Amino acid sequence: MLEDSLDLMKLKELLQTSLEDKLDNKLLDKLPSGYSVIGDIAIFRHISQELSDYKSQIGEIVIYNDPQVNVVVEQLSTNTIYRKPQIYHIAGEKRTITKHKEYDAIFHIDVAKITLSPGNKGERGFLINTVQDNEILVDMFACIGNLSLPLVISNPSIKCYGIEINDEAFKFLIKNIKENQVVDRYFPIHGDNRNTTPNSIATRVLMGYFGIDKQQFLRAEDAIKGEGWIHYHELVERDNIKKSKKKIQDLLKSANSEIKLDDTRIVKKYSPRLSHLCFDLHVIK
Repeated sequence: MLEDSLDLMKLKELLQTSLEDKLDNKLLDKLPSGYSVIGDIAIFRHISQELSDYKSQIGEIVIYNDPQVNVVVEQLSTNTIYRKPQIYHIAGEKRTITKHKEYDAIFHIDVAKITLSPGNKGERGFLINTVQDNEILVDMFACIGNLSLPLVISNPSIKCYGIEINDEAFKFLIKNIKENQVVDRYFPIHGDNRNTTPNSIATRVLMGYFGIDKQQFLRAEDAIKGEGWIHYHELVERDNIKKSKKKIQDLLKSANSEIKLDDTRIVKKYSPRLSHLCFDLHVIK
């Protein structure tokens, strides 16, 4: 976020100061207060349409003041299981491909085709500190290696099977595996995880996607060998977390193994109404 890269002032204050002679007070108040940075690309989400005539100026102000940014775009939404965002160029170089580094992992990514949330950095750090030596992971929604690649890089005894259905994401996953020199320990699988998830192999299954269906959950259960963990991600209404826990408990009743909800963790704020949670499920077969 901006606060990590600019020491001058917070974004909204900076924009208000820079545009105060062009905007009335109503529009000054609607200026954005933050953005994400992937590689050297700044990503705004849903800038007010009332500011449409000033978006390019907003982008130029960011590029001028943030030395790590060369491109500014706006992301409107992410579509279906393929996680393809709607991206519009605002300022700077007209490209969407960049190289992003987080922890010790290098990610090649096209932000117009793939979503990588910097807000999940804390979850990646949690997993790095949680996964033990010699574990075998199954990442059922690998994308470009978002969650699992840093784990394999951080510990040379860890192996991972990463499953991805999106052709574009899978190409970048292959590239990132090679870039990070883990081809002997990260095994990519292209296809639908409902029928490509390996059985009885994993100590830990990552399910970093919202809207997981019952069939996918049961495949995650089948992937565990003996005893292990499923990290199940979900979007939750902030004032109704109990309802979400009940949904998880109902899902566990369909399992063939002994599965208990061990912990619930807030990954990030997703929207004014919703939070991104991870449910840590302990599996004993």
